[in-house]
Amino acid sequence: MSEHPTAESGPPQRTVGLEIPAEFRFVSMARVAAASLAAELDPAIDDLEDLRVAVNELVGILVEAAEGGTILIRMWIEERTIHVSGRCLGEWAPTEPDQLARRILDATVDHHEIGDGAFRMLTHLSAE
Repeated sequence: MSEHPTAESGPPQRTVGLEIPAEFRFVSMARVAAASLAAELDPAIDDLEDLRVAVNELVGILVEAAEGGTILIRMWIEERTIHVSGRCLGEWAPTEPDQLARRILDATVDHHEIGDGAFRMLTHLSAE
């Protein structure tokens, strides 16, 4: 796990950005954006569902950590790998995902990092 995952890493062009209020009702926007971006690759349905679940968990963790403010999310694709990163803009409280969240993330993505009010994940999408 990296000390400081950031939302700015990634190629500057073809990066999808989303800034949402740090409220649970907006988590679905990040989930839909990630699934829409991944759909360009015509991935296996299971991979798409795993991506949605992982983004939901990771953004939810930031919503819990955020003390108001907003969450900045960036997404991009390199070949058949989707990268998603996010961070709290404004104040945040240190938080760690619970054991269930970690198990879900371990089962749904190839790599994830969480810390200091930010996350980063990537996963390879199989062709359908």
